[in-house]
Amino acid sequence: MGGAMARIDEIKSLCDRLAPLGWRELLRNATEDKLDISQSTSAALRRELTKTLPGIDRMLPGFEDFAADGTKAVAPGQPASSLLYHALASPMITRDHEGRPLQGFATPVELDLLENFIFSLVPLSLTKFLKDNGGVSKVAVAVFSCEYRPASDTVDGRHADLTFSRTGIARVGTARPRYHADVRGFWPEDEDNANGVRVLPARFTAWLAVRKPGGDTRVSPILESSGGRTSDEAGRDFLVPVHKLFPGDDCLEGLVLDPQFTARLFNVKIQRIHKALGADPLPESFPYVIRDGEIADWSTDPELGPGWLVPTIRPSLVEPAMVDGKPLTFRVTPDFVDVFAAFEPSAAGGGRGAAPEYVHARTQVKGNMFIDLNDKMDVVAAMKKEPYDALHYVDFSGEGWIEANIPALANRNIPSVAAYALVCAPDFFPACGQFEVSEWSRSKDIPAQFRGSLWFIEPTPLSETRLPANLQLQGNPFTADDTTITAVVGMGTPNGLPAVWPKQPDVLRASSLPDDAAGVFAPGWDVGRDQQPGGDGVEHLASYALGSPFPEDAKLCAALSTFWPAVAPDVFRTFATPIGNTGGTVAPLTDEEIGQSGSLPWDGVPGPRVVTHNNLPHVEIASFLNADYVRQVMQNRLSIRLTAQISTEDYQARILAVSRAYSVVGNLSDIKETRMEWLVLSFRVITSGDVELQQAQSEAHTIMRGQVYRMELCQSPPVAAREKISAHLHRFPLHDVCFFFASPDSKEVLVKRENDLRWASASSER
Repeated sequence: MGGAMARIDEIKSLCDRLAPLGWRELLRNATEDKLDISQSTSAALRRELTKTLPGIDRMLPGFEDFAADGTKAVAPGQPASSLLYHALASPMITRDHEGRPLQGFATPVELDLLENFIFSLVPLSLTKFLKDNGGVSKVAVAVFSCEYRPASDTVDGRHADLTFSRTGIARVGTARPRYHADVRGFWPEDEDNANGVRVLPARFTAWLAVRKPGGDTRVSPILESSGGRTSDEAGRDFLVPVHKLFPGDDCLEGLVLDPQFTARLFNVKIQRIHKALGADPLPESFPYVIRDGEIADWSTDPELGPGWLVPTIRPSLVEPAMVDGKPLTFRVTPDFVDVFAAFEPSAAGGGRGAAPEYVHARTQVKGNMFIDLNDKMDVVAAMKKEPYDALHYVDFSGEGWIEANIPALANRNIPSVAAYALVCAPDFFPACGQFEVSEWSRSKDIPAQFRGSLWFIEPTPLSETRLPANLQLQGNPFTADDTTITAVVGMGTPNGLPAVWPKQPDVLRASSLPDDAAGVFAPGWDVGRDQQPGGDGVEHLASYALGSPFPEDAKLCAALSTFWPAVAPDVFRTFATPIGNTGGTVAPLTDEEIGQSGSLPWDGVPGPRVVTHNNLPHVEIASFLNADYVRQVMQNRLSIRLTAQISTEDYQARILAVSRAYSVVGNLSDIKETRMEWLVLSFRVITSGDVELQQAQSEAHTIMRGQVYRMELCQSPPVAAREKISAHLHRFPLHDVCFFFASPDSKEVLVKRENDLRWASASSER
């Protein structure tokens, strides 16, 4: 690509396309009629876009969080201070000045070209840049994943801004990605198939970046991280993007750039299992090692443009591992079978994280027969009876790195720093942000009665993890001292301003940055951790530390009381498992989402059901150990259709509402203890016009405020009282049923026990 005139021609094509779709009039109204993107020539448009605007109407919807120092349609080198870029990139701007829907939007490739134009207006002198920023020891060519976000989702809430991380997260799926232009992002729901999930791409870009200490960096704050507290976050080393690197002769003075991205990706879960079992030499072929394009590849969609890493679409998220038409197996011996009916490689003594934490081992292979051990009444006993060969299953998650190859900079002695790429399992709560839930979990928005008692695992986002990327991947470019690779940062320096946009409407689009991903613990959801061999080996991130395939671990996370908040649904009440973390339901799914009503249980396993047995009420509930998420996923029975609609606010409201019910039924005692004693039989969202709610409010002389939920709880029986009536089903007598109407906004809870004639009101707080 040539110089400045060729680049402004691209921007003119963009403006000419969008102007008649409502954008011309919107921008004229936003600038007191001083900005007109309809110009007769490219030269005239360039003058129009770069002139100073006397005023900008920040009261117009979507323009409220435009940078306060923004005075031009295009501010050289500053996308966030460029009014045109903000208007086209912000998901908050979907209507014109009169509230009518805009008739079209910029595509990702057009936004990329606009970014390039903004930086082309200030081509850098590389020599001067190095001199001004401390030389090659402080400057790097770095790859970042980035998103333009509303102010409330940026690192410090100053204004809408490009937000960056050197870790980008794509997610696997069974259908092609779909870009929703109005929200400027992707969404995982497959509108054509309730049991499908769209892949989610991640965008990577190359930048000249400068190393800065945390105290001089706009970095997403540490909310809850022992690493961040014990070592000096302000003194940590962060890479901060300064100048985007793009094709052409107008990026860096005297140089013609042609950046090319290389993706190296690995899934070594099966190889690591065999390493734990003592295999020597280690097999390198598929599916022991899954590489590169089998996991994800660069998009060729012309509307997306460069730098989009797209997971490879699969008919199902899990497949049997077959080699030349024959099943690939591993040997299961009793010592490796754990209490969760999974195979646990760490029992071999290799240490946690060196191989998948939990491996599906319930498909026994005998000759040409596959025997489903889930159908055994005592599945753990069946697995421990004698050694057997178990079928491997393959998922196509993975990890690796993205490098930028820029030949014009090859002999400049400037370090090139790769980004960490993760291709992860689906996020079942794409509308619910990990960072937002993490902030809320530590805030005074949670009544003191419940603070510290909500989760077994705090919802810490991956952006707070201070570990290097996987140091054991073959040929990896990572270093042990690069502990801020998952941090989320902004351009520029902090200026001490408080967050000015703490609250904005949710945007229904997925994020590829680590503040919307789960952190690492036992072992994690998006990525786990391992340690280099040897006593002083460095701990690092590793996706092979997760379950193999990923639904094996996902079942545990979901059944054990939302073990990973904001990504793993809470289906404790589907199983009421008496093993592991028996912490009760924390973040309840509704009866419809869990399959008690309707036809779309998110995991294909219906929730508890009240039945009559021997003329007495009983509860039938699924057997946790015999349930098989791997099989459900392989048969495409999972669905995000309903869970994808759960917003951060709704997620938080459910947690508080059920906590209020626990508090009342437990006579204001610690809800952690009460949750273990009571099972949620039913959980429903209620409208204010609900007849039963109106009757309850009348009888209790109490009006509920805010969103109201109706709940049914019963005593959770001891293990001895549970009768296993089939391999997949338990039954127990129904005792002490209580009915509740609760709202996160009302201390008073409406309650009626099984034999009560009327509803009563009870306080949920001391």
